Order: sequence, then C-alpha cells, then structure tokens
Amino acid sequence: MFERFKHLFSSADGGGADPLDDDALDYEEVILLDAEDLAEGGILEAYEQLHPQLRQYDAVPIDIAEEIDSDEPSYTVFADGKRYDIWDKEDEDAAWALATVAFFEIVNAGLAGSDHRFYALYGGNDLSGIFLTDEQFRSAREGIAKRAHWPWIPTDQPPHYGFPVDEETPD
Repeated sequence: MFERFKHLFSSADGGGADPLDDDALDYEEVILLDAEDLAEGGILEAYEQLHPQLRQYDAVPIDIAEEIDSDEPSYTVFADGKRYDIWDKEDEDAAWALATVAFFEIVNAGLAGSDHRFYALYGGNDLSGIFLTDEQFRSAREGIAKRAHWPWIPTDQPPHYGFPVDEETPD
C-alpha cells in the first residue's frame, strides 16, 4: 500500500506530478511566510531571515524599523522612506493583507535592480513567497490552471489586494 501512495506523489519516477500544477514552479524554492505572523510584528524578522536569498538576487538591503505600541494597540513599519500602518484598534481586520502588501513591497523595492521579483503564493496562514524572473512568472501563470495557485504581487487595493481570484460570472 505504501508503494501505491509513494507512486501517486512521486514526480521522480514519472508516475505522478505535483498535484497542483505539473511542475510550473520549483516548490523547493518556496519560502513559507504566514500573513498572520507578519501582521503580528513579524515583518522585520521575516525580512532578516530572507537576507541569504536576497543576496543571491543582487538585492539592495532595505533598513526596516518597527513600532509596536501595546497600549494603543498598533503596529507600524518604516522602510525605504515609507510608513506602513499594519494594524491598529480601528481596523484590525485588514492587518493580514496590509502586512502582506508591505512585506512584498519592501522586498521588491530592494530587488529593483535585479531581474527577479518576489512573488506571493497563496495567502493567509499559507502565505508563501518565491523569487521568479518575468519569464518564470509568465510560464507559471500559463502552466497553472487554478488562478488561486498563481504567483502574484500583493497590492494595496481591497478587497483582494492583488490575489488572483477566479473571475465571477454574472447571475
């Protein structure tokens, strides 16, 4: 029985492919992030953990400062001359999305002179990232059937913040 399961999930023997998308992406290169962790004061820590990969892509390091006020409560990030208000008691619901947008914007600002960008995969607690060239990005979008599995660049545009949702059909 174990051999049957091994066969289903093994791409090395040609018996099975990645269940998501026929190897359109190299999932060994995916970096797990978790939007909740980023929103709860983890942007600087996640950025520091990304430093070894950033050096591979000739990124310019970005200085990041965090301000966490437990009394308010609020979490603000300062990077590359910008202020990112991640959460406060007035609008806690958008914190995961705002943290995601801020983190990817900061990382990609450092990659401005590189031929790679840092793309998001999935979202929420499954939020991950991957470095891709424009060509790899286009190939992934062409090779992955389900839009929710496409790489994407987070944007500060609610309600989806850049997440590739399936287009809605009119009733």
